[in-house]
Amino acid sequence: MFIFFIIFDLLSIVELDSITRNRLLLGIATIAVLITPIAAYAANFLDIKSATVRVTSAKVDGANLLTGAKIPLDGSGEAFGYGILTGDSVIVSTTHAGVLDSETQNGNKDNPIFHNHYVHLGTDAENCGNNPAVTAITFDSPGKLSISGSAIQLKNLPKSSEGLSQDNHVRGVVSFKLDPKFTGNHLDAVCVTNIHPADKVVIQH
Repeated sequence: MFIFFIIFDLLSIVELDSITRNRLLLGIATIAVLITPIAAYAANFLDIKSATVRVTSAKVDGANLLTGAKIPLDGSGEAFGYGILTGDSVIVSTTHAGVLDSETQNGNKDNPIFHNHYVHLGTDAENCGNNPAVTAITFDSPGKLSISGSAIQLKNLPKSSEGLSQDNHVRGVVSFKLDPKFTGNHLDAVCVTNIHPADKVVIQH
């Protein structure tokens, strides 16, 4: 936005008739309004700019994702994650303080450490309405996961984990938020909301 203030200052110096000056000011203001929301959206860590998914003849072997901003690792981004949709399970990398569902949390439900799951999604209209609900999930964290800045790397993903399998039919790469539903301390459901597809997906064989 700083550049627009400079232009306004220049217009105040340059000799222009009032009609021309007003037209220029209106045009600059319009550009500023159009650019601002685009820039704000581009700074979202849930915006997957690109995803490269490596597949073999039987499964997804790994992936590299690049997001629009640095990915928070301390739980400040609330409960969210990234998923690769296959013809069977969804491969997810997620963080969520408040729910203990992974071996990587070392028994601490408030540990927001990023981890992987293989999950199945279904419906739970009572708890999740029209949003998908997690119906099956691994406690294991399949494969290797690393996050640096706005980059995510998955590798050494197995064909199956704890009875849930994935395959090489990649149907999309998405980001999402998680909305756990509790009755007291009992977890009734985990709803998947705010699902957004990656801007670009490349499949490498």
